[in-house]
Amino acid sequence: MFFVALVLLLAIGASVVRGGRFHRIGRAPLRDIWLLFIGVALQLAADAGVILGWFEGTGTISYGLLLTSQVVVVAWVLRNWYLPGLILVAIGLALNAVVMAANGAMPVHPEAIAALGQEPGELVRGKHVLMDDDTRLWWLADIWPVPPIRSIISIGDVVLAAGLLPITHYLMTFRTPAERRGTSATEDDGVSGPRPADDAGPGSGR
Repeated sequence: MFFVALVLLLAIGASVVRGGRFHRIGRAPLRDIWLLFIGVALQLAADAGVILGWFEGTGTISYGLLLTSQVVVVAWVLRNWYLPGLILVAIGLALNAVVMAANGAMPVHPEAIAALGQEPGELVRGKHVLMDDDTRLWWLADIWPVPPIRSIISIGDVVLAAGLLPITHYLMTFRTPAERRGTSATEDDGVSGPRPADDAGPGSGR
């Protein structure tokens, strides 16, 4: 998730440079935003439970929270599919959800762990499981190490990140129809050419 969060931060930074502002997100035509909030809350609950040891001894609860969060967020994305980039977000989330459902958690390749200079024992249990010969859909798992950020990513993460770039820019630069009309009117006024001289009227001496 660190990789996705980093891409999101970069997308926000790029949008700000191009004139994007956070307050514009509230003006965008988003449907059923409560679904997104629930999905994110479930994800955070799963992360907190793993870190604090709430689910120690069983990964069932953590797995259930993670999978449910993925499904809820995908449902929100599908409700807003017309927004740029959200289809990619949905596909990325779905790919991750499928491999997690098939294995009970996200499998991680041992060689990818070694590439980061870590040991398999350092793997975060509950959210992840070490890949072995019985792993299903291994090509969708976390198999690509990214040493500069000490992360291991999946193809789903890459597709998800690719969708975050356009949707973040769209939301942070969104303009209402009224704003677009106002900008258009201003531009028309600015390129209308030189203003005609005022009619001085009779007897003006011109």
